[in-house]
Amino acid sequence: EGLRTTISVEGYWNKILGKIFSSSGNFSYIGEIVFFLLLAFLIKEYFKSRNGLAMKAVGANEKFARSIGVDINKARINSVIMSTMIAGIGIIVYQQSFGFIQLYLAPFYMAFPAIAAILIGGASVRKASIFNVIVGTVLFQGVITMTPIVISGLIKTDMSETIRVIISNGMIIYALTRKGGER
Repeated sequence: EGLRTTISVEGYWNKILGKIFSSSGNFSYIGEIVFFLLLAFLIKEYFKSRNGLAMKAVGANEKFARSIGVDINKARINSVIMSTMIAGIGIIVYQQSFGFIQLYLAPFYMAFPAIAAILIGGASVRKASIFNVIVGTVLFQGVITMTPIVISGLIKTDMSETIRVIISNGMIIYALTRKGGER
């Protein structure tokens, strides 16, 4: 009844990935890890296909791609469709993990940390890999998780969330402003 910003998924698909791979519920995160690995494998295999290679060629050098007969507009449309589908899958995994659908701000809350993690993992504007995703996620989540605890212990105030945001944004600025392969 009425307009809500969040809707519970209890009784629908709440923690469904954990239930599929763990009957006891003790290791519910294993389902998400297996699902991530499966998705990473499928994406890697997709980029070995003709459409995936065309997408890579357009991203690397548009003139070269055009010269070898790649339909650039089709490759761009395919890349937008694929990224939108992956983002949609990501939002569904996010919702099933936390147990609610956030209607209005979910894309905002999901996109920023995802892009930050990929950049912190060593990806550049030109190239990103699954390895960058994994390393960046571990580093970014480590900062997000540990900063409030460490700062609260050091300065005994409630500035930990503000300082966490400043540190994570500083890491993103560093990742965006570094050159090519330099760190």
